[in-house]
Amino acid sequence: MASNNFSKENLISHLSHRPRYILRGHISIGDDVKLPISKVQREPQSSLGLLDDLSLELLHAILNYLDLQSLSRVVRVSLGGKAIVESLPAYRDIACAAGYIFQTLSDTRLISVHSAATLQAALHSDRCISCGQYGAFLFLLSAERCCFACFSYNPSLWLISLAFARNCFNLTRQQIKDLPTLRSIPGKYYVRRNISRLRPIKLTSVKATKELAIKVHGGVDVMSISQATESLTATNRRPPNAIWYHNAPLKPYSQDILTVKGIGDAPTDEFGGMGSIAFPSMSGSVIENGLWCRGCERTFELFRGQQIDRDVVSRLVPPGCDAFQFLNSLQYRARSEADFLEHAQHCYSASEVITKQWVGLF
Repeated sequence: MASNNFSKENLISHLSHRPRYILRGHISIGDDVKLPISKVQREPQSSLGLLDDLSLELLHAILNYLDLQSLSRVVRVSLGGKAIVESLPAYRDIACAAGYIFQTLSDTRLISVHSAATLQAALHSDRCISCGQYGAFLFLLSAERCCFACFSYNPSLWLISLAFARNCFNLTRQQIKDLPTLRSIPGKYYVRRNISRLRPIKLTSVKATKELAIKVHGGVDVMSISQATESLTATNRRPPNAIWYHNAPLKPYSQDILTVKGIGDAPTDEFGGMGSIAFPSMSGSVIENGLWCRGCERTFELFRGQQIDRDVVSRLVPPGCDAFQFLNSLQYRARSEADFLEHAQHCYSASEVITKQWVGLF
């Protein structure tokens, strides 16, 4: 029941959606999503000092390496500084497509971490760093693009408290002081489970902590049995599920994460959604935010209600995969417009959803 006979407009209008419960499960986006770009021209009296002698091309090359906090300071120095920064392609792309990221990085204490070039690179990519599917979100600690499934099932992308990092990986306070951290934003989140946090907390990533532990202890096996230099008390023994964190992959998956055996057994991330935000992708002047498929939602509903024949299920689900886990997770997958239109040609429930204009039922 694919959708070969429907127009692009029908597919986009009736088959695609952007589920609020997924988008709101991460750091929320404010109403003002764009920063104003002024039309102030550089004037002779708006001096940048010694930088006035540099060409615009060289100035841009230098500014690309500055973080957003530093660029904001240059903007405030003079009209000349403001004009130069606002003419920087990386700054303009970020401000126009994802202006909200300035406030988010400030709130999470990351405004001075990532360069304009790094954020522009993330904006101009669209693939998840972990699995290669469309990544609709930005992992703030590393400024890398990720997908919902990898945030759900890849422990290397999970956040942990510094106390947990010490206890789980047998590290000292001195050893973890250089780990990248963010300050969480109080609120409600959802990645596999609902989370509500009333107070901010300093968090780091499992991947960064594991990489440090391997460096300190000499390898994963040594790390898992090594004792911290501080004695372990009854309150800080190695936490449950430590094996999942110790086994967190440090390299991208070589297959679709939904087909990885045993992912459904993974524990939930205690801080899921608190280190990520919806982030558009940009190609030329075209900005995309990702499209989710209502057909995949409908297919899972039919499967859960035992309304799909077994032979059909065997065609929909890759060999060796748990059908419930795979079909359930597939409905959370975002796609680029091109990927979505390709997927729609094969989606089992696409025709049913489009002909009945199944909007907002799931």
